[in-house]
Amino acid sequence: MFVPTDLHRHYITKEELMDQANERPVRWLGPSLSTDDEVLRGAIGFLKVDNGLSVHYSNAEDLHDLKIESECGPRISVSVFLEGEVYASVGRYRIPMPTYDDKSHHWSPVMTVFAQTGTETFVRQARRGTRLKKVTLSISHEWLFSQFGPGDPSFVAFKDFAEEHLANLSWIPSTHAIGLAEQIIAAPRKSSFQHRLYITARVYGLLEEAFQHLTENRTQVAVGAPASQDRQKLLAIETYLSKQRGHWVTADALSKAAGMSTNTLQRFLTRTYGLSTSRFIRRFMLERSREALERDAVTISEAAYIAGYSSPANFSTAFKREFGLSPKKVT
Repeated sequence: MFVPTDLHRHYITKEELMDQANERPVRWLGPSLSTDDEVLRGAIGFLKVDNGLSVHYSNAEDLHDLKIESECGPRISVSVFLEGEVYASVGRYRIPMPTYDDKSHHWSPVMTVFAQTGTETFVRQARRGTRLKKVTLSISHEWLFSQFGPGDPSFVAFKDFAEEHLANLSWIPSTHAIGLAEQIIAAPRKSSFQHRLYITARVYGLLEEAFQHLTENRTQVAVGAPASQDRQKLLAIETYLSKQRGHWVTADALSKAAGMSTNTLQRFLTRTYGLSTSRFIRRFMLERSREALERDAVTISEAAYIAGYSSPANFSTAFKREFGLSPKKVT
């Protein structure tokens, strides 16, 4: 749901995309483009968290029918795919993608952990117009095994999984994990040190959920009732807000629509997105108005109405505070 503020006005060239591979050289299979041609619209990022632990995140739309491949060595990978669907595989293992419900207009995310004990070819193929929103963690065997103390009861489960080539486990991520992935993708602009701390804290949160699932069950999809209930709550909240126009939505109204008390809703949104209820509502509504400005070419007055503002001037002020640019610059 949440996106970096420059998502819709930032473009990534072929050269920049190739550079994201770092120690993993990319083979470009198509289409035929020069290095300075734009290939993605949106944001991508890479951070080395520790020796043997890194994170790659993106929220970007393919501008071409793009196909690339690279060689990746032994590792454990944890991924959270929130939206979008591309063909992605590692050797014979095809990475699971989110599913889209046409009726609810809602993506169902998927979280996966898989292991490699040898080098395999990674292939990514997407069609033009596909927007992929995801976070992927890459973990070396050395880093993983260095985290266990003597006699740790979970060591055997991790070791067995990590040493089985293309062992894998997928599940529907918890609401908390979805929130952590969203926060990594939309990490606020801070100093380099603060930015690193912000992302690192959330990377460890994703690792905790992945390793919990791995130790609990290696063979079947693990979907807990509380996580399922939380996803239904999020869907109800977003569905309600999507239908509201022309007036400001209060925390009381949203809590009634979600079937929670205002305090429970506040705790739920803070736990999931790190936002207060009023901040969540404002951000959600402003993002809807921005999408309408960019995709539907609505007027600023119409965008203000969508976001619940009666005054276009007040809307413009809130919009600039949220995205760092005026509504006129995205029309």
